[in-house]
Amino acid sequence: MFFDMRLALMTGIEIPYPPAQLIIHQPTIKEISFVGEETFFIGIQTLSLNKSMFIEDKKVLDEITNFHIFMMIMNDQSTVDKKEAVKKVFQLIFPNKQVFFTPKSISINGDGVTSTLDEENFEDFQVIIKAIFCFKEGPMTQQAFNPQGAKAKAIAEKLMRGRKKVAEQKGETNVSIFSQYLSILTIGLHISIADFFNLTMYQLFDLMERYSLYINWDIDIRSRLAGGKPDGQPENWMKNIHQ
Repeated sequence: MFFDMRLALMTGIEIPYPPAQLIIHQPTIKEISFVGEETFFIGIQTLSLNKSMFIEDKKVLDEITNFHIFMMIMNDQSTVDKKEAVKKVFQLIFPNKQVFFTPKSISINGDGVTSTLDEENFEDFQVIIKAIFCFKEGPMTQQAFNPQGAKAKAIAEKLMRGRKKVAEQKGETNVSIFSQYLSILTIGLHISIADFFNLTMYQLFDLMERYSLYINWDIDIRSRLAGGKPDGQPENWMKNIHQ
């Protein structure tokens, strides 16, 4: 269904999604800054939602889709902030196009072409969005929902409680992840911070993870050369970091 996106993600090119006649732009860190980091992450989290976050009953899960839950959030007056965040993300990934929400679909218009996201193709679209924006990485674990209803709220709180506790223990609350990564890589790699502004999120996260692996490996080597005997072996810093 999908072409091999690994090199496309690393080079930062546009990602085609033929089923909906869409070309998805990978925004740079500079472009994301126009939206704001908090709004950006809320929008991506909302776009990437999974119905299991809100529903426990297996029978109901089988009868409902991610798109159905997504459209409920888009049409609920109590979650207007989520809709606005999603609109901002759409502006980033579909520049120069107009996006309209209808009761049963999302219409994306531009260059004389009208594309539609709906029940049939939304979950495949989510696969690409999650890949582009490193959904399994740290920032994507932050809570972006305030589900309505006691059961939905309980499910979401259960999922997020442990993550929030770990983040607080690490002192990571209210932290600009992008700013932190840019600062670390600028000092560590001795490169001008401006040189990182045109990286995509995928590229930035790749560099940060690779650099972290290299630092751990380098510290281990230096320690051994100095006569130390570190416990264990560091991970191979050249290993495949994209499963």
